[in-house]
Amino acid sequence: MGFASALSLLASGAPWRRVLAITLAVIALGVPLLMPQGSVLRAAAALYLLWTCAKVVDLCRDPMPRPAHYRVLQALVLHDLRRDGYGRGGAHPEFRLGLLASAVAGVTLGVICLHVALFEAALLPRPWGWLLRHAAGLALAYFGVEGALRSFELIYRAFGLRPPAFHQHPILSASIAEFWGRRWNRVVGSWLFSTFYRPVALGGSPRLALLCAFAASALLHLYFTWAAVGLGWGLVMASFFLLQVPLLLLEASLKAPRWPRPLRRLWTLGWLTLTSPLFVAPTLAILGAGFE
Repeated sequence: MGFASALSLLASGAPWRRVLAITLAVIALGVPLLMPQGSVLRAAAALYLLWTCAKVVDLCRDPMPRPAHYRVLQALVLHDLRRDGYGRGGAHPEFRLGLLASAVAGVTLGVICLHVALFEAALLPRPWGWLLRHAAGLALAYFGVEGALRSFELIYRAFGLRPPAFHQHPILSASIAEFWGRRWNRVVGSWLFSTFYRPVALGGSPRLALLCAFAASALLHLYFTWAAVGLGWGLVMASFFLLQVPLLLLEASLKAPRWPRPLRRLWTLGWLTLTSPLFVAPTLAILGAGFE
């Protein structure tokens, strides 16, 4: 956190300061690769340094002069403060019981799923053990992200921030485009949209914009998975995100949004479940519950 705060203060003023801040942030990405063995610790460090790097780049690109406290806060929170009511009206602490309930439920279910993947699945013979481990891993990915993002949103609001919703019930998605564009992990999704998709799409190339956004997402996931459990698993993880591009293009060409809603949901959840091993297997490998 101290490193992120220092870089946020450096990333302002003269151009050389901004270049130096980005350079230091990029160099720091090599630290997890040099850390002692421990996939969870490496993954956590890689994720934090990766997001710090993204925040530093955003601060360097911000054309508006910002006070020091704003820059430090921007570097430390998950979301973009420019999309937070705090920037316009100041801090207004609030406590949302619904957020607390969903955070507790998500974390609890995530822990249960991790226990099943680590211990219960190992007691079953193949292929039932594999199927149970994958099912638990898939549920862990869903509820784990739900619990983590709801927890962060709860904490931020308790300290007076007013962030946008971080997670929008992805299970209700009626299209793959809706899943990625409106519901799943809006922290990363919004950053990818503003940084990669929108600039390219405004240039008149929406398909290229889609490819750029998902290629960037693939590289992000490749990096922290590689840092945690090796390049092989990193490539598997990256392939999951690259595969979403042809699926989205196919969905558009088939005019799926015009289908009956039950069929659209079946299409969405079917494809995401079918491709999920590419995401779930590396995730379980990081958590020590890899597939044998």
